[in-house]
Amino acid sequence: MLSITLKDSLETRISIAEKGRSLRDFAKDIGISHAYLSQILNEKRKPSPTVAHKIASGLEKQIEDIFLVKTVDVTTNEEVVK
Repeated sequence: MLSITLKDSLETRISIAEKGRSLRDFAKDIGISHAYLSQILNEKRKPSPTVAHKIASGLEKQIEDIFLVKTVDVTTNEEVVK
């Protein structure tokens, strides 16, 4: 299983603002709800891989630039080192 965590909420908010978009408009543009985007930016929810990709694409960045991506063993809940 993948664990995807936002690296820096403030930096992500600034990147959205630099695109000239409000959070609500950015969320609409990338096809997610404003509430879901707010929860991700407030670190109350972790995005799915699909949503992480939508956010990164909307900001014209790589997923790894915005999110910390780890592989986690679901049976032990420990990070898998490759």
